[in-house]
Amino acid sequence: MNLFIESIEGGTYLVAFDDGEARQYIRDNHSRPKAFHCISEIKSHFSGQQFDKVWLKQNTPYDEMCGMEAGTEKLEIEIDWR
Repeated sequence: MNLFIESIEGGTYLVAFDDGEARQYIRDNHSRPKAFHCISEIKSHFSGQQFDKVWLKQNTPYDEMCGMEAGTEKLEIEIDWR
């Protein structure tokens, strides 16, 4: 199973599991996507769990907001989870 961490505006991260068929976001007690404030908070939440790969994706709407074309390269990297 892979873990996907998505960095969104305001220093907030959303986290999802991917089992190869579907990506499921971690949800809070109100069924909303759970927001994390840093990578170490995510590591603490999932301490002791193993993942095949952990990916970090950066969402940046700023180029489009400034009238520039959206970039074609993905801002997603595999990170070391140890």
